[in-house]
Amino acid sequence: MGKDQELLEAARTGNVALVEKLLSGRKGGILGGGSGPLPLSNLLSIWRGPNVNCTDSSGYTALHHAALNGHKDIVLKLLQYEASTNVADNKGYFPIHLAAWKGDVEIVKILIHHGPSHSRVNEQNNENETALHCAAQYGHSEVVAVLLEELTDPTIRNSKLETPLDLAALYGRLRVVKMIISAHPNLMSCNTRKHTPLHLAARNGHKAVVQVLLEAGMDVSCQTEKGSALHEAALFGKVDVVRVLLETGIDANIKDSLGRTVLDILKEHPSQKSLQIATLLQEYVDGVGRPTVLEEHVQEDTTQETHISSPVESPSQKTKSETVTGELSKLLDEIKLCQEKDYSFEDLCHTISDHYLDNLSKISEEELGKNGSQSVVSKGGRKTMCLSLPV
Repeated sequence: MGKDQELLEAARTGNVALVEKLLSGRKGGILGGGSGPLPLSNLLSIWRGPNVNCTDSSGYTALHHAALNGHKDIVLKLLQYEASTNVADNKGYFPIHLAAWKGDVEIVKILIHHGPSHSRVNEQNNENETALHCAAQYGHSEVVAVLLEELTDPTIRNSKLETPLDLAALYGRLRVVKMIISAHPNLMSCNTRKHTPLHLAARNGHKAVVQVLLEAGMDVSCQTEKGSALHEAALFGKVDVVRVLLETGIDANIKDSLGRTVLDILKEHPSQKSLQIATLLQEYVDGVGRPTVLEEHVQEDTTQETHISSPVESPSQKTKSETVTGELSKLLDEIKLCQEKDYSFEDLCHTISDHYLDNLSKISEEELGKNGSQSVVSKGGRKTMCLSLPV
């Protein structure tokens, strides 16, 4: 094993004495035993120690190994011998990325403040992630605090267009979410059409994170190409998050980039959770215990513009509300009827999807306005429900 390999292995395993020996230089035996001067090649061999920034096959330096494995004393020793903190491995990770990923706040501080080449906190790996991305994703709040104090840029996006706040929301790192939005409240409005922190938290059912984001002022009805956060929560069956969003006043009529409402999403993915969420939507639209969103908008608009004490829904708003109610009724009736007849889940999915697609092609907007919340649809000259299921 060569000197470089010895140093890398000693740093990986935490052998401080060997690291010191390898880096301190050899001072004895240079002049030989009195039999004359040593050849130049011998002198070079004696003096040649390991390269402090040598790398292994993955691009790791001794400093990478020490930072990853939590060997603080070796990190200090390597920096004493001028190891560089700004050498990246084959994937673009710097030692500070690895220390942040492990949540080792002491080594993160050492890398930033010690040695001849202080770590640049905004260095990005091959996926455009900073050390703050690594710490936020895994919920290492102490490291996040240090990096924010060192002016790490929290608006940097990785190759998936995710900020550190996005990752914290996605993985439910509540404390980190609070820290980042407290330090940088402007991030609440720095969103893309791909996602927002609210959408990511809703998708994974992180109710507490959703509540914190909304309390911090995030727009409950903010939209991406996938629709609202309600679309995400409904699609992934996160009933508790759906309830929070509805109680906060989200607009249930928002459509995604394909023109689908939340109700449309539920029809495409029928399940027991879909039934629960559809029931919540039904209660929401019916105004159980509170006005509907449509009614609230009418009241606000009327109060501000005309100061009329008894607002009345416009025909278009009434039609939209009745349409949603009618479609919800149909969905609930079909699911319940099929469950009562003990059909399989596959049959349920097939029937509701077929029925929904057939309805889309047959029901015009004018007919919806006339029929209101009727849930029976004419098919083949007869009034049917779950007609295509086997008997």
